[in-house]
Amino acid sequence: MKRWQRRAVQTIGAVAVLAVLSSIVYHYTLVVIEGRSPSYFQSTQVVVEIFTGTGFGAHSPWNTPFANVLVIALDLSTFLLLFIVLPYVFQPILEDRLTPTPPERTNLVEHVAIAGDRTGQTDRLLEEFDARGVPNVLVTADPETALGRSDDGTDVVYGDPTESSALERANVGRARTVVVNTDSEDVANCVLAVRELTADAQVVAQVRDPSLQNPLEYAGADTVLMPRRLLANRLAGRVRSLFDPRISDVLSISSEFALVETTVTEDSPLCGETLETAGFDNGSDVTALGLWDDGDFVPSPPPETALEANTSVLVAGPEERLQELETRLPDAPSTDGRVVIAGAGEVGSTVQRRLERAGIDCTLVDRVDREGVDLQGDVTDEAVLRDANLGDAAVYVVAIGNNAEAILSILLARNLTSDTEIVARVNDSDIQSKARRAGANYVLSLPDISARLIAMNVLKEDLLSYDRQVQILRIEGERLAGQTLDETPIGPTDAVLVAVERDGELLTDPDADFEIDDDDRLLIAGSDDSLDAFETAMHR
Repeated sequence: MKRWQRRAVQTIGAVAVLAVLSSIVYHYTLVVIEGRSPSYFQSTQVVVEIFTGTGFGAHSPWNTPFANVLVIALDLSTFLLLFIVLPYVFQPILEDRLTPTPPERTNLVEHVAIAGDRTGQTDRLLEEFDARGVPNVLVTADPETALGRSDDGTDVVYGDPTESSALERANVGRARTVVVNTDSEDVANCVLAVRELTADAQVVAQVRDPSLQNPLEYAGADTVLMPRRLLANRLAGRVRSLFDPRISDVLSISSEFALVETTVTEDSPLCGETLETAGFDNGSDVTALGLWDDGDFVPSPPPETALEANTSVLVAGPEERLQELETRLPDAPSTDGRVVIAGAGEVGSTVQRRLERAGIDCTLVDRVDREGVDLQGDVTDEAVLRDANLGDAAVYVVAIGNNAEAILSILLARNLTSDTEIVARVNDSDIQSKARRAGANYVLSLPDISARLIAMNVLKEDLLSYDRQVQILRIEGERLAGQTLDETPIGPTDAVLVAVERDGELLTDPDADFEIDDDDRLLIAGSDDSLDAFETAMHR
């Protein structure tokens, strides 16, 4: 029974009881106090006429004060009933008619169902699927979120993603993939609910706790992803490559070609040089494909671009040359240098363990005095950073989960020292550019890594780098066949062509008139936004 129906039944019952009681009181008032002898039904008729306002007065005048006061009270009760009962009954009806209701069903088939609206993750997932033209629906238990996303054009189903009834309304039984995007404690229930409806759909789950991997696989998950662990390992690997010249951060594309992201420090011999004088122009075997300027990725920078302190550069060339370059660009710290880590959560503590196993001295700072913490304090307090001797540290790893606090800590750290390499994680893709402008040299976004991993698993994309500041995507030439490079959406979307694979050869410097064949494979690099724009342009 709907709310207005329940209220209508309650109101009818209450009015009936009030009418009966009022009739009894009125009848005995006439008999005992007024000395009249009407029948009970005549008294009831008068009370009903008073309540409905359809006419009364047959018994007037009343001779006693009590009877007059009673009649006045009954007259006033008519208005009270009008102003109380009508809103009470009809308010739910008006609300149902005037208030929009969140969508509760979809007719999509062969789609991707995103079960759960995890903070910070959902937007990136939707961007990844929408950019590639993949039909998708979001199942969320929050009605306001469902309405808001529906107004934005997203297919939404309102309901609890851990209940099979809600998933059934999302047509999960005919979905190609279900991405479990709930909080960790609900993931297993969601996987089981999905498997009640379909045994064929691919189920991809992401969790924080590695110990949940086996139980989720037993429940029916095909793939269990742990983005936080991968993020921590990548941050630790980045720091280790700064300390140990034997550890390279180079990404090999082929036996003769590779990419590396590196930073020009203030003490580097290349600081102040232009790309041309540094030997990074197109005429060299080492080329700068892009760099970060004021927090934004700039593809194919002109040769006269200056290499300023703390500029991060994406460089392509022979692997041996890039490994040599790694030792020249940063002023590499000695192996007895120290790392300060902000945040003792899963990411920060994992980075600490990885680095300490490699023999690197770490100072872990956290607000809570928990296991492994070396200094208790707030890293948004400059005094705490001084107590951690940040000015003498080689690297500062910002691994706290709050974006605003991470930005503030980066600002304070960069003000304290211009030499320390700052490596940071953020929980929002849009915060990356702010973190770089604040002074971070290397920034990774947890939602970006999660979305990239899921895209690799769901869309079967050939993504060569999911855990770096830029994505390297390999696409089949048939999607752009017949077009010259100048006609493709690569340039307009701020992506950059790394190379073209043709007949077993890697063409690293094709000109603008180069025509793409069906059998070619293109390596495209860029930020998440630029590659999403590139994918969107190709699906138009």
